Amino acid sequence: MQKVSDELLVCVKQPESNWQRAVAAVALSLLLSPSAQAETFTINQTNNQILVADALPTLLPPINPSTQNQSSAGEVSLNQALNETFGLSPRAASVRLQLGIAKSAIPQALTFPNPSLIVYNGFIAEQTYQLGASIPIEQPWKVFFRLVSAKQQIKQADLEIQRNLWLLRSNVRRAFLEVVLAEEMAQTLAQVADLTNRLLLAAAKRANAGDVANLDVFKAKLAHSQAQVELAQAQRQVRLTKRRLNLLRGKDHAVELSVPRLPPFQLKVQKTELLPDFDQALPTLDQLIATAHQKRLDVRLVIQAIKTNEAELKSTYASILPNTQFNVGRSITGNPPDGPKLNGYFIGVTQELPVFDFKQADVTRYRSTLRQLKIEAEAQKNIVSEEVAVAYERVSIARERIQAYQDHLLADSEQVARLARRSYEVGQSDITAAIAAQQANIQVKTQYLEAVRSYQQAFTDLEQAVGEIL
Repeated sequence: MQKVSDELLVCVKQPESNWQRAVAAVALSLLLSPSAQAETFTINQTNNQILVADALPTLLPPINPSTQNQSSAGEVSLNQALNETFGLSPRAASVRLQLGIAKSAIPQALTFPNPSLIVYNGFIAEQTYQLGASIPIEQPWKVFFRLVSAKQQIKQADLEIQRNLWLLRSNVRRAFLEVVLAEEMAQTLAQVADLTNRLLLAAAKRANAGDVANLDVFKAKLAHSQAQVELAQAQRQVRLTKRRLNLLRGKDHAVELSVPRLPPFQLKVQKTELLPDFDQALPTLDQLIATAHQKRLDVRLVIQAIKTNEAELKSTYASILPNTQFNVGRSITGNPPDGPKLNGYFIGVTQELPVFDFKQADVTRYRSTLRQLKIEAEAQKNIVSEEVAVAYERVSIARERIQAYQDHLLADSEQVARLARRSYEVGQSDITAAIAAQQANIQVKTQYLEAVRSYQQAFTDLEQAVGEIL
């Protein structure tokens, strides 16, 4: 760990490019402090601040080395899909580039008022001619408070970017889940089509032998036709979900895509990215709510908006005194009535007094906004607490449901369907019972996949509500 940190520190201090410096700084910060993924990073060597949007793709979500090689060759894991989205998707690039717009507040804060040209020609009546300039002198504290306000605006824009990337992450998770479940459903229906075909062959064989009526053949053929129609629809759904995920990843919609399969129908269920780990208990609800109040970007945005508003209010106070105008130039006077003609210079100072306009409207607006934002911060925490509590209960319910299916329901349903099919093949039951058992088995598997969908959607909602990767 220390060796890796030292190497990253060298890349930060002696970068070959700004991009290398940014990535090395982000990687070092994540290595030293995993909770710093949503903060800004400062490099002391250059005093340049690196914001999350500058660091590009690897922050949301951070790469988890333990899951990078779980998928087999050619498969796209969930983490890989997320990282490709943040690295290649034009949606992520568009969001990140909003930081450049926010950074324009810095040169705006450093912009000084323009000087004015003074031309006065009263030579015929007064025999006076003046040519000079009026130079506004801005008080230094105004520039200071404008810079403070601009930096707060940039931080607020950075949090907005993080929130948009966080929402994009949830969309990718949901799209990835849809691909996995669509493929699982297609695989299940392919098995159903194969089993109904075997049942049809068995019915035809028994009908030819005179063991059963031709009605059994028609029933089996109907079940097989229904399975084929449903299989075709499931395959279309697979193509649809893959195209959506490809586009979210920033790739062409027709790119070949393979995702890891769920192992739901095995006696010993393996651990995957989409199934809960029952060996690891969920954090308590109170812990998640406390974390959400600290990490949730919606709460942090309101808090940052308070800081930005306070900075704007201070900048308004600083600008109450208008700028001083320093006038200087050349003056020519004929000195009537007899002369002589004089050449010289004029120097003057003009100072506007804040008698009627002392920024009272801006001060009132910022004070009222500040009061509203402080109440909004509490309201946002209340909303976050509600969202976390609801998502937490949904995750708990879905975990229990999945565990029940994995413990015995899947295995029992598969066994009943297998025995019913075998019983018909040896003539111990009618075909109606065999088809009913097959349909019940498919219904159980479909309900299991729906339970996985509900769990993942609830888990994604919980991560969104907490504002942190769980």
